[in-house]
Amino acid sequence: MKKRSAALLAALSLMPVLIRPACAVQRLPEPTATKTAPAAVPETVPKTTLETAPVTAPETTPETVPATAPETTPETVPATAPETTPEAIPATVLEATSKAVPETVPETTPEEEQPSEFPDFPQYFQNDYPDTIYGTGTVATSGCGITALAMVASYMTDHAYTPAELARYFGDTADNNIARMEYGCDALELAWHKSKDWNETYGALEDGKVAIVLMSHKSLFAGSQHFLVLAGLTPEGDIFVRDPERRNYDNWKLKRGYSEGFHPGDLLYGYSSAWIFDKDAMPEEPFLYYEPEPVRGDPRYPEIQLTDGEIDLLARMVWTEARGESYEGQQAVAEVVLNRMASSEFPNTLKGVIFAQGQFRSAELLDQARPYQAQYQAVENALLGPYVLPKTVVHFASYPVNDNVWDTIGGHIFCHSASYEDCG
Repeated sequence: MKKRSAALLAALSLMPVLIRPACAVQRLPEPTATKTAPAAVPETVPKTTLETAPVTAPETTPETVPATAPETTPETVPATAPETTPEAIPATVLEATSKAVPETVPETTPEEEQPSEFPDFPQYFQNDYPDTIYGTGTVATSGCGITALAMVASYMTDHAYTPAELARYFGDTADNNIARMEYGCDALELAWHKSKDWNETYGALEDGKVAIVLMSHKSLFAGSQHFLVLAGLTPEGDIFVRDPERRNYDNWKLKRGYSEGFHPGDLLYGYSSAWIFDKDAMPEEPFLYYEPEPVRGDPRYPEIQLTDGEIDLLARMVWTEARGESYEGQQAVAEVVLNRMASSEFPNTLKGVIFAQGQFRSAELLDQARPYQAQYQAVENALLGPYVLPKTVVHFASYPVNDNVWDTIGGHIFCHSASYEDCG
């Protein structure tokens, strides 16, 4: 076998040279350099072409430059231009921007950049009235309902009613915010009706009406009952909302809704009831409600200066003794206490009068009292006037305390002091 192999090799060595190129062709693909060259081209070509583009462009394929230039779209020019030919950047960038600006500006429509136009509707915030008494507190603490009514009443009558004004008119007319608001709706002679049906409420908005809605603690807007104004609909059917609570406008969850409208489902969640208002049903010259400020005379008790705590204490006493009485009857009870403080026959301090032994049955119940605006207003008028009682009346009860009866107001009989006859 070895001999045959040696003979074969010797014969091959004597063959013509023409056979050797075939062997060379078979061996060319074996070097690794030629096999890896195509894979390395994408890595090296950008580096070499970026650095030598001005020099090599004429040497390579000039005819391909026009063909490749259109393929580089305007979007890629800004990214590649600075790395390739700086002298060509101004021409291409200007051309790209001059063509792009007219095409892209119309695409950003006002509806995309700006919120939907809110209807021309009044806006008040309860937070702006921290010192205005309303109900059991102030407009700022418990006046979302009266603030909502001020917005709607101003819209319905084209007359600017402020929350402070309506709080003074209606804050002492009932013992809860719903009853006060409904009393105000009637007193202002607005065209309104109440509805608990959400579909009816939304249908009213579709008909161009507006509504005040009461939201429960489950709503997106507050952790307790809260009044909102529904002022209209967007073209898409979302709801424009006026919220009396200013701080809600800083809530990131609600901001977009306030500017662009809330989806009806956002209002349905937590909806309790609504008061629907129809401006088209109002007369051409709406009734305008007005109550003059009380006329104050000379103060009867210039020597009596009550602190805020004492005013609250006296309001609690009036609430306990006379909250079911008329406004005049409640003020009369407060005047009896002040008349005693001014009399030499009784202690000259508020606590001394109220907590005197056996004088007022309310003394032991004041911690449970929940006075509201009616009682605070009664105390204010008892201090400043106009007054209900003579200064000599120092008793009230459900029966005559003595023979010096002055008069009866509601369920109370008011009497002068026992020494009244000696005073002439």
